[in-house]
Amino acid sequence: MRMTMAVLAVATATLWAQSATAQTVAASPGDCLWNSLSETDRTEVLTAYDRNMNSATKALAAHDKAVQAAAAACVGKEGAPPIWIQYATSSAMIRAASARRLAPKGLTPENLRAIWNAADPAVRTCFRANAARVYGPMADKLMKGETCPDKSIAERVVTAARIDMTDRPNAAQALIHFNAIAQADLAEGLLAAFVRYSSPAS
Repeated sequence: MRMTMAVLAVATATLWAQSATAQTVAASPGDCLWNSLSETDRTEVLTAYDRNMNSATKALAAHDKAVQAAAAACVGKEGAPPIWIQYATSSAMIRAASARRLAPKGLTPENLRAIWNAADPAVRTCFRANAARVYGPMADKLMKGETCPDKSIAERVVTAARIDMTDRPNAAQALIHFNAIAQADLAEGLLAAFVRYSSPAS
């Protein structure tokens, strides 16, 4: 019997709760998918990110055929919805690109993930609500508290990364990075639920 979206929703919520403390920067489906591209292709996408997000997503989309070809190996099962594969890959790309931009501040993907894991659950919930829209409101709206009920949430997590909110370029990259972590939680939770609950291939 095919799994229902209700089953997926419950399974994803459970996986989110587990990942809040357990997930690290260790290899994940999204990382695997992103790294399935050649170094040349990844560099091309990261260079596009330096122009703007739209350029980066277009550059990544140009390699979607190669990403989808790696899906079964990275997810652990054939037949995952292509859109979930795209979301997982784009979140990994955005994390890689934003972390590269934040490196001069002494931040690494490991540092940023640790800050995320240590954040108040309300912080993660807020970012996940934003990430669920998939590239929803721009980072500056999140910085103003327009997508979260608690206007101090964005400032809390950026401050934990030792970035002042007045440092808008770096604050925006930090917010983008945490939003991408939240997006990864969503996409990879759905992929894990797909593997766990989908019917065996006939």
